[in-house]
Amino acid sequence: MLPLYLLAATGLHGQSGVLVNRYDASATGANPHEATLTVANVKPATFGKLWSYYVDGAVFAQPLYVPGVPIPARGARNVLYVATMNDRVYAFDADRPGPPLWMRNLTDELAGITPVPVTDVTNNPDLNVVGNVGILGTPVIDPVAGALYLVARTRENGRYFQRLHKLSLAEGKDMLPPAAIDATVKSSAKDAVNGTLRFDPKGGNQRPALALVNGQVIIAWASHEDIRPYHGWLMAYDAAGLRQTAVLCMSPDGADGGLWQSGRGPAVDAAGAIYFEIGNGTWNGTSDLGTSLLKLSVHHGAFSVDDYFTPHDYEALNARDADLGSTGPLLIPGTNLLVAGSKKGILYLFDTRKLGHLTPDDSGALQTIENNGGRMLAGPAYWDGPAGRTLYLWCEADFLKAYRFEGERLLPTPVAKGGVGSRGSPGGALTVSADGKKAGTGIVWATLTVSRSADHGNAAGVLRAFDADSLLELWHSEMQPKRDRLGTLVKFVPPTVIAGRVYVPNYDNAVNVYGLLGR
Repeated sequence: MLPLYLLAATGLHGQSGVLVNRYDASATGANPHEATLTVANVKPATFGKLWSYYVDGAVFAQPLYVPGVPIPARGARNVLYVATMNDRVYAFDADRPGPPLWMRNLTDELAGITPVPVTDVTNNPDLNVVGNVGILGTPVIDPVAGALYLVARTRENGRYFQRLHKLSLAEGKDMLPPAAIDATVKSSAKDAVNGTLRFDPKGGNQRPALALVNGQVIIAWASHEDIRPYHGWLMAYDAAGLRQTAVLCMSPDGADGGLWQSGRGPAVDAAGAIYFEIGNGTWNGTSDLGTSLLKLSVHHGAFSVDDYFTPHDYEALNARDADLGSTGPLLIPGTNLLVAGSKKGILYLFDTRKLGHLTPDDSGALQTIENNGGRMLAGPAYWDGPAGRTLYLWCEADFLKAYRFEGERLLPTPVAKGGVGSRGSPGGALTVSADGKKAGTGIVWATLTVSRSADHGNAAGVLRAFDADSLLELWHSEMQPKRDRLGTLVKFVPPTVIAGRVYVPNYDNAVNVYGLLGR
């Protein structure tokens, strides 16, 4: 019989865990098993901040949750895993305040091993990332192996490294020696050396969340601030042994093509197909794959591009920095439908069996909708509720909107719109919580700025909650700021909602915990 925490984490016993960014392989951004928080009880009198966990460093990765983990000398605990930009990983008892159950420091200052100061890469302290760049992409958890996988970036006596770690869920120890990440491909790019292009561990920005696909850890990179030369990279590592199994460069004969997706990971379907949106970059339909939606698989030691969609105006999009890859794809469960988006604020709907390639009028897409709300960044969330299948979206210069599916298409006009406007980048990072399709349980949670854009630099943040049916606001963290204030926003990080609590990191070295008061 499996241990309790394996049964729970795989959904066979009790409350399932949050093992990956956006909750599931489809990247729906939804927890449909939340039976405690409802439209009726999320209000200022009964809901608010309960406590905070304190950490060393900003938290850019979505906190993950595993129930019933057997902690040595502590017994089984529901555990929240938090990774910071100072290359530290924490395991907290998710049910009560206090110090961590364990903490792992992946640096050693006395030995000259530190997180990478972002100024080493950008020469500017106040751009998209402020401070250090340690663990940026959200880790991924394999409950059967009892392992958490992450990529840590370090500066070691003037040299730069990125390493894939496999940590024990119970103790935080390395289960294997970490794998130093390196890769080369044949190349005719201008920055190639003797026909070879090498992965850059200093400039490579490991922004997207990690994923597990058929026993392999999938990792992707873009750049910082489009500092050239750069190339997008995608790599696979065997989860059991941390051996590199596949490498794909998105622009081996050209330039750019970063995978960043505002921190979202890939969407992965039941057959193991991997879907990514690629940012600005050269495109030739064969080796260079910039500004495209890709369907990939990995087998026999290589990635295969099995299908793609490229907008007809990809060259103009590149020139305007209006790339397709600003958000990540979302698969609609139980269908062959996939949703994607762009910096132009266009919502795309695709059939995963035929993405459509490049056409003069983008007719390969099933549907395109002009959202007219600025750039789509943190991206959509999805819930199949009592009123039907619904997609939620909050772009950077817009209101929260709900689009309803009618058959295999989206109604082009939103069926509901919130009453609070975003004040600029990044818009709302969304989570939906609900008790299945039960009426009165659907809540859309969002983190965004309070009063100004955080496109560059930092800004104050707010957590908001809306009725998922009407999009009427139920509560926000500035209603009673002394008790509930969020702090400085971390861009693109959605709330982690599970087991009656809402876990939200900030830039101020903390993760705030919200829930029903007096419980």
